[in-house]
Amino acid sequence: MSRIDTGPPLNIHKLTNVEAQRIMLILDETFVKLSLLSFIPPGATPDDGVLPELVGPEIHQVLREQALLEQQYELVSDPSSGDPAHGLPDFETLDDELRHSSRVVSRMLMEDRRIVDKVEVVMGGVERDASMLRFLATFNELKHQTYQKMSTSIEEEKSKEDFYLEVSAREEKASQMLRALQKDLKSEKAEHEAEVLALDETINKLRTEIDLIRSSTAAEIKDLEESTRTRKDDDKAAWEGTEASLTAELERLRAELGATSVRNRDAEEQLRKKKIKNEGEVEAWIRKYDDEVRDKMSHIKAIHKEYDEELKKIRWYEEHFQRVEAEKAVRAAEQRKLDEEQAKEAAQRALLDHAAIVFQRVCRGFLARRELDRAKKGKGKKGGKGKGKKGGKGKGGKGKGKKK
Repeated sequence: MSRIDTGPPLNIHKLTNVEAQRIMLILDETFVKLSLLSFIPPGATPDDGVLPELVGPEIHQVLREQALLEQQYELVSDPSSGDPAHGLPDFETLDDELRHSSRVVSRMLMEDRRIVDKVEVVMGGVERDASMLRFLATFNELKHQTYQKMSTSIEEEKSKEDFYLEVSAREEKASQMLRALQKDLKSEKAEHEAEVLALDETINKLRTEIDLIRSSTAAEIKDLEESTRTRKDDDKAAWEGTEASLTAELERLRAELGATSVRNRDAEEQLRKKKIKNEGEVEAWIRKYDDEVRDKMSHIKAIHKEYDEELKKIRWYEEHFQRVEAEKAVRAAEQRKLDEEQAKEAAQRALLDHAAIVFQRVCRGFLARRELDRAKKGKGKKGGKGKGKKGGKGKGGKGKGKKK
């Protein structure tokens, strides 16, 4: 498989907004020009009598030159058509001239689009070429794809490509699964057909057996009908005898029921009278009970009243004794406080008395010791004086003699 030579890689960069708008503007303008050119019949010369008056001689001349160039281009580009191409320019020259003429005509139609309407009026309605319409549709699709391509970022384009690849992979996987399922279906269908054939054979066998059973069952049914008919006659005779006995029993029970009804009616009348009597007694007892209850309630109310009064007195006495107890407690507290103060004073007095006694003892002891000391000192002085007199006489004489 040969590869297409696309030339050296282009340095593609992200287009700016202005560049993208410029490209779209060129594409839109090209599409409009081609659309307008499609209304001019290719190779047809408009009517020379009416069209020059409608569009003017200059525009009419341009349209005639365009039609002539198109005819010459067809002759030169398709020599096998059989028309002689002698005296015509070569292909490149005609191509350049036709391109230039097409630009002039498209520019002219862009400037005054009423020319198309006038040409349609003269030509009696223009049927555009099918190939030109296909080209315009393809070009319009190309324009939309270009717009989408330029308005799509690289990341979005990559995401779309990945999505398309994923969808293709899923489609391929689904195709493989479909082929596998078709294969399984074919095998299942073959197995099912085999099973159906086997079931058909079984059904045929069963139908044969059913026919045999039906033929054998018919005789059994006939025997059963005979035996059933005989048993039915016997049961009917027995039922008729039983019916007669039960009818006699029913008549007897009806007579007994009538007698019982009469007895029950008399008993019911007596019981009704007894009921009325008992109801009167019950009402009397109820009235008596109501009177007694009313008296009891009055007595209970009086007792409750006395109880309330006694309760008030009790509460008053309780409050009174509570106050008395509170006063006694206050007096007891005051008495305890007074006793404590008196005990404290007595203890202080006892302490003072004891201290006074001790002090007096100390003082007496001190005085006694002082008197004793004085007494001792007095005795000592008296003894000293006697000795002095005795000695003094001798010494005194000596002394006195010395003084002399």
